[in-house]
Amino acid sequence: MAELFNKINQDLQSAMKSRDLLRLEVLRMMKSKVLLVNARGDLPDPEIIKILQKYAKSLKDAIEETKKVNRPDAVNKLEDELKVVEEYFPSMLPEAELRKVVSQVVAEIGATSPKDTGKVMKVIMGKGLNVDGSMVSKIVSEVLKK
Repeated sequence: MAELFNKINQDLQSAMKSRDLLRLEVLRMMKSKVLLVNARGDLPDPEIIKILQKYAKSLKDAIEETKKVNRPDAVNKLEDELKVVEEYFPSMLPEAELRKVVSQVVAEIGATSPKDTGKVMKVIMGKGLNVDGSMVSKIVSEVLKK
């Protein structure tokens, strides 16, 4: 069984004992999303991280929608849930490092205009780095506009 899945289970038990309801609710949701893909939960950690990233993205979308309808109480709860999910992600590549990677890839493939954004994105995302796709897109656009 994957280490990350074991950690989620252990943290779930801790949350039950400490009666941390928000954390308990989020951990149960994370576990159920993993079990939906594989009933035994014996997926490799990178697969589990992908599942959790999809969940985090859905929470971010929900936060944006909730802000539009002006419900600050619900926004706060969703943001707290997102913080719990993000605890299980490996640390993200810092922006300065990401800028270096983008510059290297742009030079490697000879990208010169914003039309090459897709090619650059494909190479960077294929490197297996832990990066936020929207951040990569923003930096690639900035670099290619120069």
